[in-house]
Amino acid sequence: MGRGAILVIADTSFSPADLRTLLTSFWNEVLEIEATPKGLLFTMPVSYPDGWQVVLELSQKTPKGFRLSDRGKTLSWLTGQGQNTETDAMKHHLQRLCAEHFLKEEHGVLYRWLDLPLDATDIQVFAEGLVAITQLEILNDHRAAEEEVADSTVQRIFSDAGLSPKRKHRLHITKERAVSVDYFVEQRRPVALQILRTKTDFSGTMERWGFRWEKLKANYAGLAPIMLYDRNTQIIDSYSRHIGESACELFCGYDETDRIHATLTVLH
Repeated sequence: MGRGAILVIADTSFSPADLRTLLTSFWNEVLEIEATPKGLLFTMPVSYPDGWQVVLELSQKTPKGFRLSDRGKTLSWLTGQGQNTETDAMKHHLQRLCAEHFLKEEHGVLYRWLDLPLDATDIQVFAEGLVAITQLEILNDHRAAEEEVADSTVQRIFSDAGLSPKRKHRLHITKERAVSVDYFVEQRRPVALQILRTKTDFSGTMERWGFRWEKLKANYAGLAPIMLYDRNTQIIDSYSRHIGESACELFCGYDETDRIHATLTVLH
């Protein structure tokens, strides 16, 4: 079997054909394809760390091949998490991963030229490379230290309120698509608390979370989203603040403990 294969113990009640049907059915359900003026946009059965599927663009630039790209989403996501992609260490890691997965970079866009006839393996390797690159976010020690302060504050608030939230809990937007929230409390009105961790693209990040919250509130009765940020390092623009205050039960700094306590008390 191929690299990365999973060994499943044989069972007469579940044949290889059954497993193939199960997996291909799932892959077919999560596959979305959209025609655009440039070519085709399509989803892959892999996700970025925030739970969103990788979306690729396939466009024909020459008669003999196609250009496969991430439309700049991967490096944009990485910088949005606070990672500096211009350091020597980061450039070294990026070059290594690009070489391993046959990727090239141009103006923040990761891409690869594919010869005809197309091979689906090349597309899968490309997508896996994008996910591998997003894992470089863990190299940002300074950001990790800041997040530790925010998380410890939130955990203390929950403890003082007598609540035991689930960490990194997945909530479903659709049957196939789920997002992870930092903290989740199951109660009369369930609480989903997310710490805003981006340092740059506030409006884009808040637009995505605004969409997610609206979908999640439709799926989870009474869901009360709470989003917190660092008032010392994150300057929230009026548009992003409007989204946060409209979509969330509470949108404030993680150090505004009295406001957070009061909101949790009302929701309990």
